Amino acid sequence: TFAELYEYQLETGVRTVLGTALLIGIVGGVPFSILLRHISPKLVLGKVKGLHAPPIEVEDVFGSLADQIGVPMAQLQLSRNTIPISFAVQTDKPLVVMSESLFSLLKKDEIEAVMAHELAHIKNSDIALKALVTAYRTALPHDPIVRLVEAAYHREREMVADETAARATKKPLSLASALLKIYEAFPKSSLSAYGTLSILGAGSTLMSRHPSIRQRINLLIRLAESYH
Repeated sequence: TFAELYEYQLETGVRTVLGTALLIGIVGGVPFSILLRHISPKLVLGKVKGLHAPPIEVEDVFGSLADQIGVPMAQLQLSRNTIPISFAVQTDKPLVVMSESLFSLLKKDEIEAVMAHELAHIKNSDIALKALVTAYRTALPHDPIVRLVEAAYHREREMVADETAARATKKPLSLASALLKIYEAFPKSSLSAYGTLSILGAGSTLMSRHPSIRQRINLLIRLAESYH
């Protein structure tokens, strides 16, 4: 089943490497990861155009989902980017950013699914953990195994966020359809520049930080089937 598959993944090499990253963090990576957590939001938000508060009805939907998932302090901001982007970042409070273009591209239940995916990253402490793993990779920049494992760790967290979102909304197929629509609408020439700001990510190789769209949709379909 879907859950058994991810339980197996979590028990394999990714956990081992995360443990090693924690050890390196104790020695010297923690100060760097703390610095990275302060710098990264500014770098990421620097690519965002025209951040502003969402309409009250959108904010209400987001607030309900945030309460349901268990991150009531999370805030939502919209951007004027024409590219369909969405991501979570840690500022003074957990922040989810979504482009206005998503709201013309997706249906209401698909928007909620994307919101839930980003909130899942906050709930699962992915932002802090990814910073620590990045610090581990920075400590060993020329080790190809480290790069492979870092990418695998990021892909695994994306899949867990998909599962968390699907279970929270009880609509895994809404997330699947949202992913497909975003994939079809996202300019492929912009993936390298804006992939880190997208729910899709860039590429589908061993070095990619996001799983392939096919893999994610197939697993969401399996999860939907498990509800019946």
